[in-house]
Amino acid sequence: MLTPIKARGRKKRAWTASDGVPKPIPSGPKGGRPMAPPKAKDIPGSVGSKRPRLLVARPPARKPRKSLSKLEALPVELIEKIFMYSLNVNLPRSSRFLAGAVSSERIYRALTLLAFWDDSTPQDTELDKSPAPAAAKVARKEISRILRPLDYSPLTLEDRRSFQASILRCRWCTLQRLVDQLPDLMRLTIWRQWLARPIAMAGDQQERLGLFLARKGDNRTFQGTDKDNVNHTLIIVPLVEVIIARQEPQSEMNFPILGIFSIPDKYLSGTDEGFNENHTRFLELIRAAGGLTRPINGSSTRNVAFSREAIQEGIHTALIEHNAAALTTLLKIDEYTFRCEESDVRLAYTLPAEHFRTAVRVARDDPGLFQLLLRASAESVPLDDSEITQWAMELDGPFGAWLLDFMLQLPKRVKAVNAAPESEAMFYMGRSNAECPITRRYLREVLGAEGLERWTEEMTYDGSSEWSVEG
Repeated sequence: MLTPIKARGRKKRAWTASDGVPKPIPSGPKGGRPMAPPKAKDIPGSVGSKRPRLLVARPPARKPRKSLSKLEALPVELIEKIFMYSLNVNLPRSSRFLAGAVSSERIYRALTLLAFWDDSTPQDTELDKSPAPAAAKVARKEISRILRPLDYSPLTLEDRRSFQASILRCRWCTLQRLVDQLPDLMRLTIWRQWLARPIAMAGDQQERLGLFLARKGDNRTFQGTDKDNVNHTLIIVPLVEVIIARQEPQSEMNFPILGIFSIPDKYLSGTDEGFNENHTRFLELIRAAGGLTRPINGSSTRNVAFSREAIQEGIHTALIEHNAAALTTLLKIDEYTFRCEESDVRLAYTLPAEHFRTAVRVARDDPGLFQLLLRASAESVPLDDSEITQWAMELDGPFGAWLLDFMLQLPKRVKAVNAAPESEAMFYMGRSNAECPITRRYLREVLGAEGLERWTEEMTYDGSSEWSVEG
């Protein structure tokens, strides 16, 4: 016999007439709890009533500005005038409308010319006292025409330094735009330093110079006489410098085309996109047009303010890319910067030892990169470096044998160079030391040359090739 299972819970019993209550009406085909009437929903506390909800205040939607500010509502020509008068590069950054009003190639051109044209020369006082005011007026008028829509007003040295730094920080100031303005920078220099001076030129000389400025003639040497009938010669090295030579007493004034104080780190380090052919060419042109090919003297120090840390990054990038042209330019700029900044000539110029190790790792079969580093600072080769020693032993040709002997003499050479850098170093600004036996052996056995001149005064790219006669 089965034992009944007892289940907990309320037992449901079918309705019977004896219950004394009406039979429940099912709410649906399957039965269930009857629905509340519609009026019951409005009774507070009833099942169908809605519970109150906490309302969260939302911030009002920001309405788009329908009207322009008083400055933005001005005509575009007047906004340009205000911007060119203030020379404040933060003005277009304050509004998209203002940025659109002053963002054009002619504005970029005028700002670049003003920032990189060196008009703060010692000849300013002489020009103001010139006995030929007509020539000076014509020159000022032509200078204003070249710089339009800018109302030209000379800047002090410190103002131009600050303005140039702010222009270089602008995204639109690229190496391409800077190089594109070299022809007009050259014209400004000629008008300021030659045509505005009290120098008389013969008719044919004036005509030839006019054709050159209009890019219709290629004569680059011109003659003139001053008020004392002393002959002067104008020599133009296109896109590089303007030279004025006086005959008696003999003297020479050099005016670089590009009055540059610094180059941004991003152009020197090459960390963004490396060094392509155009980038390398632009750097070399800027080095030449900026006067970094001239012999170092006291006046050149103010023109050089490059970040040596950024240059070292660029040297490393050029080594990784096997870019010998970029490496050469950066080494020239680095040593020139060091020589200008260091007033103590007894300090030796050195390179980080890691550059030599990098050259060995990235170009084991090509010693050309290593030899470029040697010409910059041979005494910077790391002492007793096993990696470089092993590489020299594996090299074919006379360079490997010479390098092994050089590393044996390196401790003595470093000591001598630290005592007298210019006279004891193998190379000084690229020039070979003819008095050093190990240098003569390197030239004779490895390079097959009698000597090497200063490479800081050499140009990889000829600026004259960028200047061509039109038509």
